[in-house]
Amino acid sequence: MATLLEKYSQYLKKGDACGMAALFTEHGTFYDDAPSKLGLQAISVKGREDIEKFFGETFKRGGLDVRNVAINGNAMRYDVAVGKTVLLCLGVLKEANNLIKEYRVVAV
Repeated sequence: MATLLEKYSQYLKKGDACGMAALFTEHGTFYDDAPSKLGLQAISVKGREDIEKFFGETFKRGGLDVRNVAINGNAMRYDVAVGKTVLLCLGVLKEANNLIKEYRVVAV
């Protein structure tokens, strides 16, 4: 059986916003600090419905080029290509009732 992060990674690569949102609790949170490495504001989204909307809009704009995924327990390390820039990211989740309660991403 695939772990939450394996499913998350699959949906992220496929551009499936609905599938990604379904992995979160109703009031789950997604926080991504990686954009700050590009001089942009960090992303903070709360609630399954808003998470689906956020990722839906992201995927409509061309999605994310995710590479080199490695999962270890509740942490996932991966690269995200943004134009010619590649960000090394680390995401860590907190789980509740077999769903993602919180997912936080930092770029290193």
